[in-house]
Amino acid sequence: MMRPSPFLRGTAIAISLALSGPALAGDYAKRAPAQSSNDESRHRTLTNSPSYVPLAALTATVQANHRARGLLQIEAGLEVPDAQLRRRVERYMPRLRNAWVTALSVYAGVNYRYGDIPDADRIAEVLQEATDMTLGQEGAQILIGMIIIHGD
Repeated sequence: MMRPSPFLRGTAIAISLALSGPALAGDYAKRAPAQSSNDESRHRTLTNSPSYVPLAALTATVQANHRARGLLQIEAGLEVPDAQLRRRVERYMPRLRNAWVTALSVYAGVNYRYGDIPDADRIAEVLQEATDMTLGQEGAQILIGMIIIHGD
């Protein structure tokens, strides 16, 4: 049985990406206190911007040698300046999540080789394409906060 390299064994590789633009306009020190609801407390507040829509973590299984070897996890959000499109994003969230998980699964199965560093640009590209196709228009920009590979 092939074992992961010592670098990957028992660790997670995290790639933090700098988010640019208005999504980081909020001041971390002036954040509102955490909500008491369990669902709300799971999301970290990145900004006070009303156009930012936080997303629950997206995951896909990473395989090698015909078996599951780990989990690709993405933390992301959407920047949607148009209020009408933001309401549409909220209505389409189940469809969007399905499109994102499908796109990540294809990336993890076709483009990613276990043990390599994930290609953040390619991941952002496939997630943006899935967003635009599902909404039927552009205007909701995907912003990636973190990419993690959890090894077995």
